[in-house]
Amino acid sequence: MSEIIQSFRLASSVGLSCRGDGNSISKMTDRSEEFRVEKNIGGDELAELNSNPEKDFPKIQKQMQQIERQLKCLAFQNPGPQVADFNPETRLQKKKARMSQMNEFFATKKIVQKKYDKRGKLLCNNRDLCDCLEVNCQGCFYPCPKCNSKKCGPECRCNRKWVYDRIQTEAGDVISKLPFYVPD
Repeated sequence: MSEIIQSFRLASSVGLSCRGDGNSISKMTDRSEEFRVEKNIGGDELAELNSNPEKDFPKIQKQMQQIERQLKCLAFQNPGPQVADFNPETRLQKKKARMSQMNEFFATKKIVQKKYDKRGKLLCNNRDLCDCLEVNCQGCFYPCPKCNSKKCGPECRCNRKWVYDRIQTEAGDVISKLPFYVPD
């Protein structure tokens, strides 16, 4: 790393001097002048002549601490062996293995059987049950656009693979239930 701050003495004894990378600051007793050359990150040089170094010592010390903090922030911090061992291909392989295990666990292929025939009657007992689940209902819905039946609710009953088991309000009160058992 290049040196950030360099100090040069003009006289034989200097009141305050900074050397090297700014880690050492020493105070000398004799009064003289110091010529300081600072190099910033871009490489530009800034020169400053201090006539009274004893007054400027706390100010310079504070500046040096700020520079040291900034250098620590800029320094490379080793993240450890986790990043060195990182391989995206092995990570993808592990992910695929986990996904296949999840699919095997959850994707037990259930054969979904139809509950209604092609005319909209229940296959288990051949009844023409309205979707309102009332046994004696003659049809209380608008005519179905597919089969023209008034017993189909929002979805046509022809070849449907599910049945309504109950009708309830938003409060949870059950209005009607399926009047008989329909096997899965």
